[in-house]
Amino acid sequence: MSGRGFRPADAATTAHRAYRLLAAGRPAGAEPVAADPGATDPVAEVASGLDVSEDQARAGLEWLGERRLLAADEGGVALPEQAVLDVLAQASGGFGRMAEEVERWRTAVSDLADLVSGAPAGFESVRVDVLRFTDRTELRRWLDERALLNRRDAVAMHPSLAPNDVLRESLKVDLELLKRGVDFRMLVSRTAARRPGAAAYLSALERDGGQVRVADAIPLRMLVLDGSVVVTPGSDAEPPCDVVIRSDVIGRCLLAAFDHLWVAAEKYATFVGAGGDRDEELTAVHVRLLRALATGAKDEAIARQLGCSERTLRRLVAQTLDALGVRSRFAAGAKAAQLGLLD
Repeated sequence: MSGRGFRPADAATTAHRAYRLLAAGRPAGAEPVAADPGATDPVAEVASGLDVSEDQARAGLEWLGERRLLAADEGGVALPEQAVLDVLAQASGGFGRMAEEVERWRTAVSDLADLVSGAPAGFESVRVDVLRFTDRTELRRWLDERALLNRRDAVAMHPSLAPNDVLRESLKVDLELLKRGVDFRMLVSRTAARRPGAAAYLSALERDGGQVRVADAIPLRMLVLDGSVVVTPGSDAEPPCDVVIRSDVIGRCLLAAFDHLWVAAEKYATFVGAGGDRDEELTAVHVRLLRALATGAKDEAIARQLGCSERTLRRLVAQTLDALGVRSRFAAGAKAAQLGLLD
């Protein structure tokens, strides 16, 4: 086939087909599968297997590579959940570097202020305090104390939600804020809102007067208290570095960004009513099933593990696919990894 007329937008379509071709026959959770040993060029293999030009095959493989879906070995593919972890790992240091930059800016402003004998007309110095926590237990203690002093409002953005035991502890503080009349708004991603255990937390917030909305994507994990105290994770590296910024100016800027996302987001009640929340459908048994499927075990072995018949197992598989809104076990594995169900 000729590559003439091939548009960059077609790369994603070719990439999806190439991924299925390279992953054909590989059970979910297995080691990456290398290309045909007789084929030394994955571009040629994909072009031949999909009946597309080499330019199209190369564009599709580049699309997969950019998203970490190609394994290190030539022609191999990686599981989507591993690709997600790889992308997040690359970005994890970004906030740490941001914290260092803010600290350098703060120091520079402080040094310059010491040298200025008199500020020019119309100039107003702004104080920015930056706290860095490398112990998340200390950060949580500091946050709990600060939250109880919160008097006016609190907003939060969450691309993902903490483990359920952490959510239960956080809920106590959140409900105390609501009890004292604090205006509490929270934005969560659709992925986070679908995670098992999320419904209990988010529904409790709304039931006690909080407001929750759901967005397709959340760019930053952030908590802003009283419009002036900003908390954001700096890095997930070890040791972690989390940042607290105390500044009215920065707080106002981030609140403006939050409000922009808030207006376009979907109300949580609408999201649940449309079937977006699948917590009630995905039980602990379904999650155990997904994790067993991810190991590549056969149905007979999984049925023994779950203590059910193979007929019951097939029914559970059908329920799980329906709850996740997918049609195949492979797609269920990818969706489960995306939702954090395989952790």
